[in-house]
Amino acid sequence: MGIDGEIDYGSYTLEQLEDALGRIDRRQYPRNYQNLVQEAERRRAAAPAAAAAAAAAEAAAGIVRHRPQFNAKPDEYFRIWIVNLALTLATLGVYSAWAKVRKLRYFYSSTTLAGSAFGYHGDPVRILRGRLIAAAFAAAYFAATRISPVATLAMLAVLVLATPWLVVKSRLFTMRVTSWRGLRFDFAPDYAGAYRTLLGWLILGSITLGLLMPRFLRERYRFIVTRGRYGATAFDCDPRVGVFYRTMFGAMGIGVVIGVVFVAGMGFGGALINGVLPPAIARYVFMGFSIFMYGLMLSVIHGYTQARNLNEVIGHTSLGPHQLRSDLGAGDLAGIYLSNLVLIVITLGFYTPWAQIRLARYRLEAIELQAHGSLDDFVAGAATRIPAAAGEELSTFLDVDFGF
Repeated sequence: MGIDGEIDYGSYTLEQLEDALGRIDRRQYPRNYQNLVQEAERRRAAAPAAAAAAAAAEAAAGIVRHRPQFNAKPDEYFRIWIVNLALTLATLGVYSAWAKVRKLRYFYSSTTLAGSAFGYHGDPVRILRGRLIAAAFAAAYFAATRISPVATLAMLAVLVLATPWLVVKSRLFTMRVTSWRGLRFDFAPDYAGAYRTLLGWLILGSITLGLLMPRFLRERYRFIVTRGRYGATAFDCDPRVGVFYRTMFGAMGIGVVIGVVFVAGMGFGGALINGVLPPAIARYVFMGFSIFMYGLMLSVIHGYTQARNLNEVIGHTSLGPHQLRSDLGAGDLAGIYLSNLVLIVITLGFYTPWAQIRLARYRLEAIELQAHGSLDDFVAGAATRIPAAAGEELSTFLDVDFGF
């Protein structure tokens, strides 16, 4: 640390000062400690004034910060959810299209930004037609698995080749049935670009044994976001590919650590349980532990990668002069995923409405819109036809709808 009393703490940030206070040996460096305490106290006292000055500078520049508010109530949504579930079962799935519209209309109308709620305008009849097509597509795939491996591979090839088309159709439908302040969202279709980006980069990621998969993720997000529109204004998105690589390696490290804990737990637990519990009960204990560790790994890795990737994508997205930010916490999101999973299992699924609202609220309220100017300056784009819902329903079935 150098000679006691000669360190200049004036260039330190408040965070660095706090960190230094936690690490300094006050007995060995009493003068440095005293100077450090004085500088930290001065910075803490000046922090409110600095924050006020920054807010004043933003106001002078016309910057206003808005965060979405999610006002859905679990008890209200539970009534919607349970009726939807009962009618879907009673109609052998036919009512599921109306159930989806009821759910999304409730979620959208419960989401406000700058005092205005979002709107969902999906037509359940069109969604039902899409689901029937999706069901026929699924039936063809499962029939192929019963016929021969060759037929299965052929259907898988069709799925892979259809995926970029499905993604575009899905985004067209989803965006065009969404509104805010009376203006519809839109999506500029680019099928050739979809095949280059979503299929081309996926193939490159696969043949490089995953080395280019972070680049594929970055290009996938960028393709979907930059073709989005609000009225006549296009979104722009340029996330950094290096963040996706760091996230991938971080997720791999997390997976290794959880795997080591799992193996150690199984070995240590086996040594304790063997000879104490009957073999049949011991098997159930190990099975329960294995399921819990699997859920833990999925929740932690999914929460970590989603928080990191979405923060990067949203944080580098703009709509005209307005900038988006996101401060999702990887630990918080992983905790929500894991606790939701545990509570849904314990309650035999009845916690699902609370889980959905809890997750939606956290994800929405982590986003911030930094408005550089008035939000009333957006104008409507050219009238567009709402496409059939088949693309959305097929892509939902295949888990290829990457919308936010």
